[in-house]
Amino acid sequence: MALVVAAYVYARWNWRGLRADLGLGGARPGPDSPIEALPEQLLRSGPLPAPLFEGDHADIELRLTTTGSSRGPARLSGSVGGVEVSAATGVVPRAGWVERRTLGPLGRGAIVASNWVLESSDPLGFFRFRRTGANGEVGLVLPRFASLSSSPQARELEASVSAPRSGSGMELFGVREYRPGDPLRRIHWRSSARLGELVVREYEPPGVQTVGIFCDPHPPTREAADQVARLAASEAWDCIRGGGRVVLWAPGLEPSLPSEARSLWALLEWLARYPAPSTAHETMPSVTDAVGVTAGAAAALVEALETVQQRGGRIRAWVVGEAELEIEAPIQRVGLAWPI
Repeated sequence: MALVVAAYVYARWNWRGLRADLGLGGARPGPDSPIEALPEQLLRSGPLPAPLFEGDHADIELRLTTTGSSRGPARLSGSVGGVEVSAATGVVPRAGWVERRTLGPLGRGAIVASNWVLESSDPLGFFRFRRTGANGEVGLVLPRFASLSSSPQARELEASVSAPRSGSGMELFGVREYRPGDPLRRIHWRSSARLGELVVREYEPPGVQTVGIFCDPHPPTREAADQVARLAASEAWDCIRGGGRVVLWAPGLEPSLPSEARSLWALLEWLARYPAPSTAHETMPSVTDAVGVTAGAAAALVEALETVQQRGGRIRAWVVGEAELEIEAPIQRVGLAWPI
């Protein structure tokens, strides 16, 4: 009886002092990963510990920590990205315990951890206690991309983006953090008070254009959606490298933020979650030129492209598959293979 009581007391003590955590430990680039072509300065501003792209492998860390002294035994099990994962140890030291699992090759989108259970017991296995964890994202897999500037149609739009046009250069684009040397008259006091730090107005410089990349709102398959995301990411990469700004949008979806128009990582995150659940956002963003990327005859997308054309902007389109796109604009067709 004394042994059973001692085992129960230890099992309760063990269970109360254990904590479990999941995290991304690193990434291993796969074939055709764009990470090798990205400049070091851009990579330093990317997701930590490393950006994940389609086809990469991810190291998932299963971590157990204690409050106070060493504890154990313990077992952690659940699902990561649809793959069942479990790990167990007899002792969790005061410094913590970590075990890694490799997942991949990964598909575009969020890596979701679900159905996680932390189990602990006494050393003899008389008593067992369980604690369930909340579902959540461990990481986000970005779409692959590559420069399309070798394409004549892509060079045409890139030239239109880089070519200066008339403009005052005083149109408000957004706000950013204050930097030493910024004129005091540009400080946005209302936003500074709300955020608790100084921010300044940022204006469009003369000649810089904003290109809208309009995506298919309802791609027919997951494979088609992945290809749409890759083409859109490639167009965004070429435009940003040419000095332009990019706004991503699909009819019915929330567009990317204007303040993120030069942030490759923010645009890739938008595309990683594409097509996001509908938010009933039908207003087309204001852009100077536009590229449509679709896998079907999306009437709303065609209408948006024609609106840009009527306002004097240049338009063209990518079509994934054999869908008929009724629009007077250059069209380039591709399949589902990547690289194209």
